[in-house]
Amino acid sequence: MLRFKNFIKEQNLQVLNEALSNATLKTTSNAGPNSGILRYEIFANKVWGSGDIVKHIQNDANTVVVKKIKLGDIVYSASNAEDKENFIKDYFETDGAGFKIIDPKISLSDLAKTPEYGGKGGGTKISESTQELLVCCLVLMEYSHDGTDIDVKQAAEIIEGAKGEWGNIIGATGKDKLLEQFTENWYDLATSISSANAILNITGGIKKVFWTGQSWDNEIAPYNPKVEGIKDYNSSDMVVLGKDGIYYGFSLKKKPSKEADDPTLINKPITGEKSGLKGIISSKGIKNIEDAKINFFDNIIKDYPKFSSNDKKIIGIAGKNIKNLSSKEKNNLIKKIDNNWINDRLRGKGPTKNIFWKTFNDELFKVKETFCQKFIELIFRMDLNKLMGKNSAEFKFYLLTGIGRKTATGVFVDTAEVKDLPKTIEVLSKVFKKNRLNLGKTLDKNGSPIDQPWEWDGGKDLAAKVRYTIYNDKSPLINIEIRYKGSKTAEPQFQAIATPSFTNLFYEE
Repeated sequence: MLRFKNFIKEQNLQVLNEALSNATLKTTSNAGPNSGILRYEIFANKVWGSGDIVKHIQNDANTVVVKKIKLGDIVYSASNAEDKENFIKDYFETDGAGFKIIDPKISLSDLAKTPEYGGKGGGTKISESTQELLVCCLVLMEYSHDGTDIDVKQAAEIIEGAKGEWGNIIGATGKDKLLEQFTENWYDLATSISSANAILNITGGIKKVFWTGQSWDNEIAPYNPKVEGIKDYNSSDMVVLGKDGIYYGFSLKKKPSKEADDPTLINKPITGEKSGLKGIISSKGIKNIEDAKINFFDNIIKDYPKFSSNDKKIIGIAGKNIKNLSSKEKNNLIKKIDNNWINDRLRGKGPTKNIFWKTFNDELFKVKETFCQKFIELIFRMDLNKLMGKNSAEFKFYLLTGIGRKTATGVFVDTAEVKDLPKTIEVLSKVFKKNRLNLGKTLDKNGSPIDQPWEWDGGKDLAAKVRYTIYNDKSPLINIEIRYKGSKTAEPQFQAIATPSFTNLFYEE
């Protein structure tokens, strides 16, 4: 029996070859029964769960029950039910800074990256395009659902029906692999039905459906005006030709419930050729930011103590050769640096000072008034009608957030949130006219300003990102984060989320 157990353990070790990390906990599950759920919430569900669900598998294939965890100075106990919700909120607000397991005293990396965390066996990663294409198919079916709950059997029938419309989507050629991701994709089905309900209600009936994920078909290309530095100024993920002869464009987002935070409105790099700051910050200012980024990572390479002897020869004594290395050579070195080590420097810890974030902040605040309006105009594509010219009479643009989620028995569909371009322009034009927009710090749940990484004073860890809020007088409208989404050799991204105060503007008289 012992030999058999050892054999099983050896087999498990071959599968559990990845360690769990804080970076993984910040991602969303894209497959399996937890699809659509943030992985730090999955972690919380295990800590505050019951039965076998509470067991985490370790890298040595043994199991462990996590009883206490910590964020900064705050301790959360599995024995206190109220701590679960507090942990989830605090993790979001701190970006998991200072996360530790303290009972038992083990490292997060001692736990295996099992399927629920995206490890081996977790299923194929679901593409963001899959939901867009599923919406296209449901609209072609002219499928609408007037209830809320759909059981698994009915949900499976809907998906099979949607697959039958795949060939009628204009623009989906060559993406057949994504069709396979429809099967048992309950989260995307729920939000897709919510979106399809809204689209059919808006259009009143359809003639054609175009998917823009690969390119804009010649028929709809005139509605996507060319704008320097922006690949697709018209951010519609799909375009529908209605029976009335009007083209309707929909920028599709999704979230599990009305109470959930809105999805990000933009993913735009702050540096590089496609910088979202072009036309807002001067060329000199952008160069200052680019130079600060280069110097910051040069210093990280110089200070990192764990390079191989060969890499140290390339870098030179005290980093004397770094300035002469190519971008490709520097990127190869950066990829070898422990990600947590770089994140510590991004959050302001360690000897490598974050001159990158600080320089970005200084240049941004030189043009903060211009930035507030220009950034909002870009997010909501407020110049779309003007740029389309005479074609604007034939095109209507909508921001659409499908709402739904997987349940224990099937899927739950809620009413989508819809914002059309004319109403958005009307609402925001009133805001611009009052001239009370200002850029400031984001507030935490207690109403206190969240410090930026260069303000770290040696106390509680800060997040490895920069945060701002665009305010209308004292009312927060848009929360902004600048962060690396993955590889540190890529460009950091703007991400922007509308606040409840922004949504309320659409209901004010």
